[in-house]
Amino acid sequence: MSTNISRRKVVAGAAWAAPVVAASAAVPAFASSTVCEWESTAAYSANGNASGAKGTTSFVVPALVDKIKFEVVGGAGGTNYDDMAAGSGAKITGIIEVKEGQTVQLIGAAGGIGNNPLTPAEGGEGYGNGGSSSLPNPVPSGIMQQVNTIWPASSPLKRITYSASGGGSSALVINGTPVAVAGGGGGAGFINNGGANNNPNYMEAGAVTASWQWPSGAKRNGNIIFGSTGGSAEGASGSAGLEGFGIYDADNSIRETVEAGEGGANGIGGNGGAKTALHTGKSPNGVLGFYSANNQEIYQSSKSGNQGGDGFKGNGGDGVASYSYLIDNNDRTKKEEGTHNGTGYALEYKSIGFNFNGYESVISAGGGAGYGGGGSGASSSSSAIVLTQKWNNNPNGIRQNVSFGQLGGGGGAGGSYVAPGVSGGTITSAGNAPTERGKRGNGYVKVTLCKRTA
Repeated sequence: MSTNISRRKVVAGAAWAAPVVAASAAVPAFASSTVCEWESTAAYSANGNASGAKGTTSFVVPALVDKIKFEVVGGAGGTNYDDMAAGSGAKITGIIEVKEGQTVQLIGAAGGIGNNPLTPAEGGEGYGNGGSSSLPNPVPSGIMQQVNTIWPASSPLKRITYSASGGGSSALVINGTPVAVAGGGGGAGFINNGGANNNPNYMEAGAVTASWQWPSGAKRNGNIIFGSTGGSAEGASGSAGLEGFGIYDADNSIRETVEAGEGGANGIGGNGGAKTALHTGKSPNGVLGFYSANNQEIYQSSKSGNQGGDGFKGNGGDGVASYSYLIDNNDRTKKEEGTHNGTGYALEYKSIGFNFNGYESVISAGGGAGYGGGGSGASSSSSAIVLTQKWNNNPNGIRQNVSFGQLGGGGGAGGSYVAPGVSGGTITSAGNAPTERGKRGNGYVKVTLCKRTA
């Protein structure tokens, strides 16, 4: 008697059986059910470039390959300082089944960068691009002309500064459909402060400054001053960076702050850092003012960050600009005269004017790209003036101490994505953030094939 062997019996009784398919499908050939073996090295890879460009490659799934193993790493954000942390990109691993003839694309992202605080930074290119700090100088030309007419020479109070940029996202795409998108890290922000520092050669006891506390050798990541950091991509949701702040020396009950951008998640871009509410009026102890006084004009501004882009190719939010300025309208023909330790002095304007005139701006950091890009940081440029005494605490002085503060918020990280068909998928931090300016923590994609012999 003959026996009919049904497809169900063949599949159920074979150790090499493929997953169950629709009952109407033809019984697969035995050769297609041979267990595949993983190759020892990656067959294909794409890496971000030091130039900031993405790396791409593609291939068509060959015969005898039923699945691939992948590692996808997003680009990190950049930094200008070793004590201001950039955000790392995400690292995604997993396995997915493929079919002969499918097209597989690998997009390896470049990381963001901090070129130096006086140079803008483009975001890392990738499946989505990291946010940039490459914006035009926001200081109005009329203000610059006014300052330069009074003080045409260079000055430490003339500062056009830039935070770092965000990292691009890396991706594995099969037949046009994203399988894995690894978010990029947010760029680190910026912090700086300066002004009319008292001169030790003429400074009297009790002299105060309008500047922040910044002890010699102080790091930018301490409890006195803190530079806003970039958020890391370490899960499906990108993280936000940390807030930056500076504390006034003359009244440590008040501080200037800036918010970092928020991370992207679930294909929705993260919000930009919220706009800083700058101080107005007087400090609680009455020593500092945040308005023009004594024929010395001061101006300050702040701006909220940009939201990251939506979707699989969400770009990181670009940085935003704020600016401040200090203008001395006192009679420049009059000398700063006084007596110190029994010796008289008379300082001409050409030797002191740089202390009281300047314009400053800061561009915040870009967010990381991803499945929902990270938002950029907010930007804050503050100004203050000492109200209770003249420069150097000279009772016969003309001008009063002024200061500026620059705070660029760090960028948020991009979100990450793993398709439902991926087995063993994991999302962790790649730990690839650079710790110095001029370096990129580039992303990459690696694919390893599992091949059958027949």
